[in-house]
Amino acid sequence: MRTQKEQGGVNVDLPVILISLFVVAGFVLYMVLRPESALNSVNAAFHFATQVFGVPLMVFTFVTTVLAIYLAFGKYGNIKLGNCDPEFSTFSYIAMMALAALASAALYWSFTEWGYYYMKPALGIEPYSVEAAEISLGYSFFHWGFATQAPYVLTGVAIGYAVYNRKVEFMKVSSVCEDMMGGFKYRKLLGRIIDISVVFCIVGALGCTLGLAVPLGTGALKQVFGIETTFPVQLLVVLGIAAVFTVTSFLGIEKGKKWISNVSSALCILFILYVLLAGPTGFIVENIASSLAWMADKYMRMSFFTDPISQTGFTEEWTTFFQAFCLTYTAMMGIFVAKISKGRTIRQVSLCCLLGISAGVWVLFGVNGSLAMHAEFNGTVSVTEILESGAGQDLIYSVVASLPGGVKVLPFTMLLIIVGFVASCLDSASFSLAQTTTMKLDKQGNVSRALRLFWCAVLTLVPLSIMFAKADFSALKSLAILVSIPFMFVVIFMEVMLFRWLRAGSGKLSAGTAPEETAASGDSLEK
Repeated sequence: MRTQKEQGGVNVDLPVILISLFVVAGFVLYMVLRPESALNSVNAAFHFATQVFGVPLMVFTFVTTVLAIYLAFGKYGNIKLGNCDPEFSTFSYIAMMALAALASAALYWSFTEWGYYYMKPALGIEPYSVEAAEISLGYSFFHWGFATQAPYVLTGVAIGYAVYNRKVEFMKVSSVCEDMMGGFKYRKLLGRIIDISVVFCIVGALGCTLGLAVPLGTGALKQVFGIETTFPVQLLVVLGIAAVFTVTSFLGIEKGKKWISNVSSALCILFILYVLLAGPTGFIVENIASSLAWMADKYMRMSFFTDPISQTGFTEEWTTFFQAFCLTYTAMMGIFVAKISKGRTIRQVSLCCLLGISAGVWVLFGVNGSLAMHAEFNGTVSVTEILESGAGQDLIYSVVASLPGGVKVLPFTMLLIIVGFVASCLDSASFSLAQTTTMKLDKQGNVSRALRLFWCAVLTLVPLSIMFAKADFSALKSLAILVSIPFMFVVIFMEVMLFRWLRAGSGKLSAGTAPEETAASGDSLEK
């Protein structure tokens, strides 16, 4: 029987592409024509979904975190994904995963998120109190740490194991799930539904990422060059970032994505080191240590804090939102993590993704957040007042301006970091979208460059259309999150089947051999 690599015909999955884009375009048009109605409808549906799926999401996230840790330290950790050496250095490997997952959101929230927890804390703590200040950074560590990265680990390992060890041909969620479903009658139909939801979630969430980077970028331009924020300037920022990730996507992961991830990560590390040394070093170090200890002490309570008595809305607004939002990235990250993990052990994948990304986030949030906290409590910058006014990007540059070189040099550095982070994330998105919608691979198992460039164009046009219409990005973002919530059940299925595979074959399955056959025969074939 011929494989898809050998077959002629259409190279792309047109039904998946057309249906997905039709839904996205239809909702964007709805946002343009009736913006208030669209936002209210999505928010109402999202509120209902968090009420229904809030506790299941918490249980899912916690169990998935435990499973990710088990993969790192359990008996399956030495299983290798593929029979070769790793393609990337550990630094490049972690950098590519981190930038794919974080985009510019982490840089923005690293300065600001603690302030919201200080003003409206969880766990019944009094707002604006000393205790609220002491726990605020720890909550950021929790929301951006293990709980966020764990689904990426399980999905990435499942896809990598399916492709490199079981020889599943296509590196996409539907192909892996179809293989897991065996002879189930409706597996092809379910696979198509999965593909459509994956495309919609990536285009919706990641398209907004480019649009939401605009305020940070234009703020830096104003700070450094005195360029006022106008609509043409906003368009130039979007097109500039789009040009960068289109070029890196064209060059491929080995030349484009790797290079921009390495450079952006190195620049971010230098920026953090400078802030640490030029800022209130003692306070920053002590605050990070205290916040990490608090997170470790309260981890279980935060994981299952449902706020049933006070019902302040904190859980739905923050914890459940973060857990649902992470699902919009899970398919993209699973595909991308699998792609760059060839030759690595399951232990390496788990530790680098779970601990590597989390540690980087903790340092980023710890240094930048502590600097902003110090500015608030010393009266240098009124952080909470600026946050309440909704001008978060102004807050960031006001805080940075308190450091030597903070008026020109540091904002310019931040502009470069923003471009690098967003371009790297959207490069990963275009890769995952191309993998999801391809029907044919080349001899090296890669999708065509034309398909990747097509998705680069889509990821650019979605935010541009919203900007031209002066619509609200939050409606599309919330809808993408809402659609992604059912994906939790797909990930659960993949987790269950992954461990069945691992238990049956211990990572030593030959191409085309079913786990049941290997277990029954008692044979153990080398990878």
